[in-house]
Amino acid sequence: MADAHLGVQPDKGKPWSADREQEIKDTFVKVVQDAENKQVDLLLIAGDLFHMPPSEGMLRDVDYILSKLTKTKTIMIAGNHDYMKPDSPMANYKFSSKTICLSADKISNVYMKDLNVCVTGFSYSSKENEDDILNHIKPAKAGAFNILLAHGGDAKHLPFNKKNLKESNFDYVALGHIHKPEVIKENAVIMAGSLEPIDYTDTGARGYIYGEVVDGIIKTEFVPVAQRSYMNLLINIKPDHSPRMILDLVDRQIQNLGTRNIYRILVKGHNHNRDVFDFSTLVNRYNIYEVVTEASEVYDLQQLYEDNQNNLIGRFINQLSDNYYGDEICKKAVHYGLDVLLKTGEQ
Repeated sequence: MADAHLGVQPDKGKPWSADREQEIKDTFVKVVQDAENKQVDLLLIAGDLFHMPPSEGMLRDVDYILSKLTKTKTIMIAGNHDYMKPDSPMANYKFSSKTICLSADKISNVYMKDLNVCVTGFSYSSKENEDDILNHIKPAKAGAFNILLAHGGDAKHLPFNKKNLKESNFDYVALGHIHKPEVIKENAVIMAGSLEPIDYTDTGARGYIYGEVVDGIIKTEFVPVAQRSYMNLLINIKPDHSPRMILDLVDRQIQNLGTRNIYRILVKGHNHNRDVFDFSTLVNRYNIYEVVTEASEVYDLQQLYEDNQNNLIGRFINQLSDNYYGDEICKKAVHYGLDVLLKTGEQ
């Protein structure tokens, strides 16, 4: 698992924000409970367990949760959000659970003789790390099942070449940092993604990776656990749609997709009557992050030109109207321009 971001409060100021902070913690607890129920040997946490460098109290709380694991060993690293300075509580905390946090800024490894598994990796000591380390890191224990545990994937945070990781000699590469899950190499190199979505850009399923090794064969599966999803709901307005029809359409879609989810409503299309689409009743009823309206009217171009021949609107139509019916880009340009000119009263 990766990117639990314990302590984060997404969408501050929104009605659901306080609930999300607790839900994120509850999901982490659920993943630990899943590990206990399955009696897994190893729990890997690939960075950003916390949304910020944790206090000693936060560490004690997580340590208690992890102590519920009767069989499982936990190996974790600090990511760019919960980075570990030498004098920080995380650098000096002694876990009572079967948990090891790999040290910061230097590659280290943990070998578990009973499992014949070696985990290699390191923690962040600051918010950024641009070093080209993951493209060259090597397994530490010959004859063991070697795992690379790492947090990165963009220019400021341990950039790596996917091809290099695919061709590495590690038996498995467990990655964190990018919130969207990604299988870079089937059953071998996987970005787990976040346990829960943190903001409206985190669309799609969120969860953890469950894997088994049997006779040297690795099999993995993605297990979704997020309690809510962010969803973009696209509404195409047609010329004959009334405001009430649009509201009913959005209401039905939210009911079908799930009323706990968090929505961005994207409104596009054409409307003859320049109707105002007021979504306030739905915003009060559901978790709607924002409404983005890109609707535009259907204009009678000839009538508009005749009414505005001697002003900016008329000149604008005259310059672009030749290709209006034969060029879709030109048609859009006319509509966008008229939207601005008419709505601002600029003549």
